[in-house]
Amino acid sequence: MTSLLTIADDRTTATFDPETGGLLALDGPNTGLAPLAGGRPSLFAVEIPRGGDRTVVIETAAQTLTHVEREGDAAMRLVWRDPVTSAGERLTGKILVCARVHDGALRLSLSFRLNEGGVEAVRFPSLGGIRPVEGALELRGVDYSTGTRVSLLPVFDSNAPYWGTTFPDYASGNLRPELVGTPTSPFVVVAGETGGLTVQPATRTLDFIGWRASLVPGFDDSLRRTAADDAAVTLDAIHFPPGDNNGATLPEMAVVPYAGPWANGLAAYLPTQEPTRRSAVPWMREPRSWLQVQLMSTEGEPRYDFDALVDIIEECAREGIGAIQIVGWNEGGQDGLVPQHRPAEKLGGEEGLRRALARARELDVAAILYVKYVWVEKPGPLWAELEPFVSRDVNGQPYAQPGPVYHSSRKRYGIATPWYVPLCFGVEALRRRFADEVAEMAAWGADGILADESLYHGRALLCFADDHGHPVGASAFTWDDAFVEDIRAGLGERADTFVIAAEGAYDDQFAHYDVSYFRSASPTHRPLGRQLRPDARIVTALTGFDDRSMIAQCVLYGYAMSLEPYNFKGRPGDMPATVALARQADALRDRHRDVLWNGRLVVDHDVVAHRPDGAVHDLLTVWEGADGARAVVAASYDDEPLSLHLTGLGAAETDGLDGRRTRTADGRIDVPARGVTVVIPLSDPIGTL
Repeated sequence: MTSLLTIADDRTTATFDPETGGLLALDGPNTGLAPLAGGRPSLFAVEIPRGGDRTVVIETAAQTLTHVEREGDAAMRLVWRDPVTSAGERLTGKILVCARVHDGALRLSLSFRLNEGGVEAVRFPSLGGIRPVEGALELRGVDYSTGTRVSLLPVFDSNAPYWGTTFPDYASGNLRPELVGTPTSPFVVVAGETGGLTVQPATRTLDFIGWRASLVPGFDDSLRRTAADDAAVTLDAIHFPPGDNNGATLPEMAVVPYAGPWANGLAAYLPTQEPTRRSAVPWMREPRSWLQVQLMSTEGEPRYDFDALVDIIEECAREGIGAIQIVGWNEGGQDGLVPQHRPAEKLGGEEGLRRALARARELDVAAILYVKYVWVEKPGPLWAELEPFVSRDVNGQPYAQPGPVYHSSRKRYGIATPWYVPLCFGVEALRRRFADEVAEMAAWGADGILADESLYHGRALLCFADDHGHPVGASAFTWDDAFVEDIRAGLGERADTFVIAAEGAYDDQFAHYDVSYFRSASPTHRPLGRQLRPDARIVTALTGFDDRSMIAQCVLYGYAMSLEPYNFKGRPGDMPATVALARQADALRDRHRDVLWNGRLVVDHDVVAHRPDGAVHDLLTVWEGADGARAVVAASYDDEPLSLHLTGLGAAETDGLDGRRTRTADGRIDVPARGVTVVIPLSDPIGTL
């Protein structure tokens, strides 16, 4: 019997099958997972259509390993020459995998060259046989700054179109494909109850990689979606190599075992991040609530003209609201005639908008203009001009999807929605055009822009256009940073005083945008985006008329508040209770500005809050200022006041929305119903490990 192939460091050992080269086991800390593969080696599957059959693959288990070259105890190169397809055809060429174990992580890179060509996708690594020794298994990731959580075992939350798959699976859809893929979810964690695996690119990449978990062999009870005791999960990282389909080198991937709670799986990813951008705009260092207001929708109704906008800006100033996001100011209204950004004549034209922006400057209300550059509308006034710059699929056709649904019944049922076609930011001339437009908005007197839907490109994951100046099949996310930086360069001397904000920034975008706006109104909101970006500027929407719970959430997680009565169709006077509470919350944060507003979330603190019944209360955060000063924030969404006992806390003082200070010496604090309490230490630091 040929001995197994192993590579190892002092933390992790990877074992490969000497016959096929497939991965058999990954032994590290106490992950609580059974050995991989379940006796069937797995590592890669190359999708290479042959003879009209697009399901043909080159799969590890069917290959014979040709050559192994060791590089010490911790690395080796595996070579497969002239691989065999699932249709029985032997192809000319080779597949090379470099495997190494470093700092407890299995790092894998794959390159291939197949003379026949035709490779459409590569599943690598393809990790089969994943199952916990006992307990449950989940898939964790991040989307829209919120942690995602999908049950894998014993219940499997399939979202597969069952007619097109062999096994139940969970993967991205074709409308919001970033839900479980890079770069918007640049890692996934397969989490058991005592540990698991993190899978991610070893270094940052804007290549699109899809994450797919499959249940093998399938459901035991399909109604209950439960698996049999011997079922296991296969996790695939799916790559789409650009170029000629004959050969490519994939981004190096890392498979990292970890022990303990699932959050420990983030340790492998955090060091790969680019630094968070910290804007130099002075007003952003002050706790300010925002108002979002829609002047006109794509249905063309003039809800507020620019004279009414002046009144709303003055109302914001009176109510202590320091920023306003102005939506639907352009011809076509919000989301109409995109990407046209010319002040609507129906609302008062350019002069009317300039007057409103000038009034905002006089009153120190920062004015942010909503823009939408991801799409071009078809049919629309800019379609003929911009059609050469749209993202194209493999057949040369524009990607397209229905445009947004608005007030009218025809729109509600999709009868009268135009098509949205994603533009390709790989076209440098297009980015320069948009940068020139934004520079004009700055000249009108705007304090910034908010780029809507900048987090994704619709169905356009890859662009196959051959006349855009980029490789055919390149990732649509490749130029998202260039889009922002071209705008900033075009602003000239305004670059450091003009805010460039994004909707739902995905992780890499936090290195370029000043602000991320999203919506987090859920009692199960998991603030993973905040944990990944402890000091980023994040704004969230408040639409409730007595929105105490959301205000508590905002103080808890350091979110600025965007006040949006009637789903941002109203004005401050429409939600007086929420506006008054928001003003108190801003005052609370201003009293502790260096920690709660300009500080950063502390992820690794040791403060624990216990409810009266002894259960751990998880609506608790620790914040730290630049000087090391710390504060604890405890929130509650309950309808009754809550008493908590905090461990790791010495003598302290509490502060709340009402400004009342209370001394505490034994770690016991009270949190108002649907409220928040801030705890300030009097001497000893809080939560120091």
